[in-house]
Amino acid sequence: MFYCTEELHEYMKKKRRRVLSVEVASSNSSDFEVTELYLRLVKDDFAEYLKEKKRYRGRPLYVRGTEPAGEVLLPPYKLEIDEDVVFGLKKVLFFDRITMEGIRL
Repeated sequence: MFYCTEELHEYMKKKRRRVLSVEVASSNSSDFEVTELYLRLVKDDFAEYLKEKKRYRGRPLYVRGTEPAGEVLLPPYKLEIDEDVVFGLKKVLFFDRITMEGIRL
């Protein structure tokens, strides 16, 4: 199951977003290549585009002990997903960063 912390849920309501997208981001330079997972909140119409055109699959996102609070979109890549995945919010200086535990490439 996919869970989010109460802080992330409040942040999502503040931003008026209910869909969290997990994406694969790659950087390729002449010396090395880096591939990692990237998290972002997306608008509902872009979420539909990702599902229809990019074959992302949606899963319900819960705040522990409540009804679904939103949706998580997963890319069409093979990912290692734990039984429970937790998304959170971390404040770094003046920025908010979405964190994740339980999904790996």
